[in-house]
Amino acid sequence: MRRLQVSEKKQETEQAEKQVVQGTGAKAAKDRLSNKNKDYLYRLRKALLAGGMSESKAEAEISKRLPEILEAQVKGQPANVLYGASPKVLADRILHPEVKPQKVPAWIITVDGGLIYTAILTLMFGLIQAFSGDNKSTASGSGILTLLIMGIGMGWFFSKYESWIQPSSKNGKTSWGKVIGAGVGSIVALMLVVFVLSLPALQVINPVLPGWADLIVAAAAYGLRWLLRRHYGIEGSSFTPSTMSMKKPEDK
Repeated sequence: MRRLQVSEKKQETEQAEKQVVQGTGAKAAKDRLSNKNKDYLYRLRKALLAGGMSESKAEAEISKRLPEILEAQVKGQPANVLYGASPKVLADRILHPEVKPQKVPAWIITVDGGLIYTAILTLMFGLIQAFSGDNKSTASGSGILTLLIMGIGMGWFFSKYESWIQPSSKNGKTSWGKVIGAGVGSIVALMLVVFVLSLPALQVINPVLPGWADLIVAAAAYGLRWLLRRHYGIEGSSFTPSTMSMKKPEDK
């Protein structure tokens, strides 16, 4: 019977604390805080302001934590135990929240892969031409438009390949017939494009650049990829898209 009375009294106290926070505002709620919790919030506010947060935002961060602090206080749990951190550590978490990695959109994976493969192809042909000193020896299939399309095509193909080999949700097996068909079809289409672009009539729009020019294109492609990955906070290898993750830039 005594336990029941204690339990009912505890519930009434907790309900009263909630009503204080929700009904009479933050000022009344702060008045109900223990001295230990008041000191914790005072030091938390001081740390937030020292970290560059405005007074209004710091006050808002503290106010939204009052209900849970009061609830924990009723149970005999001070704020430092509730948050498992000192005011300075908690302030650092608030000022610099951890950004959880997100799934990278398919278009970004394709662009990222296209840029790295373009950089590799133009670097390779640029070095060959730079050392051979003869554009004619590498002219076949090495026009700049051809290299760009091949790079983009390879980026698209390998971004799709990993999704093609994923087991089906219906039977848990990979449809290898679909994988082989899609792979062969993609390769044939790419080879056909390369063949058409290699025709002499299209040399005007698909010139073979000097080795140094190909190297500049390679550097530009790699630089654009670096900017893309930095802007979206992309991590993981372009050659294994399933390992890639993305952290969006924080709002300043």
